[in-house]
Amino acid sequence: MRCFVASDDASIANQISTILVQLHHDCPASRIMPLDAVVASLESPGSNGSGSSASAAGPAAEGEIVLVAFPPNPDRALAIVRDIGRRTSASVLAVGPATDTKLVLRALREGASEYLDLADLRTELFDALQRLDSVEQAAGRIVVVLAPSGGSGASTVAVNVATGLAQKQSSCALLDLKLGAGDLAPLLDLKPTHTVADLCRNVERMDQSLLQGCLASTSTGVKLLAAPARIADVGLVTPEAIDLVLSLISRCYPSVVVDLDHSFRPEQIRALLKADVVVLVLRLDFVSLRNTRITLEFLKEIGVPRDKVRIVANRHGQPSELSTTQAEESLGVKFSNSIPDDPKTVNRANNNGVPVVIETPSAKVSRALLELAANLAEPVKAGV
Repeated sequence: MRCFVASDDASIANQISTILVQLHHDCPASRIMPLDAVVASLESPGSNGSGSSASAAGPAAEGEIVLVAFPPNPDRALAIVRDIGRRTSASVLAVGPATDTKLVLRALREGASEYLDLADLRTELFDALQRLDSVEQAAGRIVVVLAPSGGSGASTVAVNVATGLAQKQSSCALLDLKLGAGDLAPLLDLKPTHTVADLCRNVERMDQSLLQGCLASTSTGVKLLAAPARIADVGLVTPEAIDLVLSLISRCYPSVVVDLDHSFRPEQIRALLKADVVVLVLRLDFVSLRNTRITLEFLKEIGVPRDKVRIVANRHGQPSELSTTQAEESLGVKFSNSIPDDPKTVNRANNNGVPVVIETPSAKVSRALLELAANLAEPVKAGV
């Protein structure tokens, strides 16, 4: 991994670079620079940075880490952390005193992967580099499932896709962001002790240990972070908290499935922007197609690339529905998958709190859902 140090304090910069060398991470003088110079260095072709701009696809081959030392007045450093995240593919480690918990939280909200205590820098830096190396080798994919119209069966799709991914990858996280009326816990016959609201209530001390304590487990390997149990708790789930939740949970599991509604609240938009793939689940009727077209336009407006979006026709085969060809021509896109209508089998499984891919694995609907899960386990290809 290529390491950079950004600091206006020469003594702190030398301390950081010395520790990096001791930990066998080369950091020559050309990669030690003032705070204001680091973003331009990372973006500049032919420099000691990645040689790629923010428009480049994916991280640099070697991986880049920037250690940003926070001065007594941290506002400029916070802005630089934010710019690094928006304009480059580098990971950011913030370095400063750990006595100010609000500063730690602000750094994480602006995009720092971790905040390292300057008083115990060698130990904390060693551990952070180990974690970053592990994340680079196996970063969890975030799959957002969204129905542009109600009644499309998106929650059933989310539960079964998560179960299929868990079968393929040994485990899968499932996050219910239908905050007003989450359906995932009953669909899995779970009664969670804690919810996403409890996790967000403790945002200032949120870490992987707290996250794991809020997950409810199934025998299939799915780990559910449930929707708030009370409508009064919905306000605890902020966009900033969801950023942290998704960053933490994607480090722990090979895949994270997020179930959204079509209210497009701010915290849901954060999930859409962090997604590796967005699955739009629609019915083959006029209203659903109309809302899908509106949703596709909205995703484009907020900056979700079209090649990250996959459209799935659910409950296919109902009487008097539009044909797949008509629907594809109307939207100007090809569907990635089609899931047949089988209300008897699906409703029985849902009422029993068992994913249909587990209860009736040989059914056509189950095979189609498992095929979708297998497709989602693979990276999205441009134009798909």
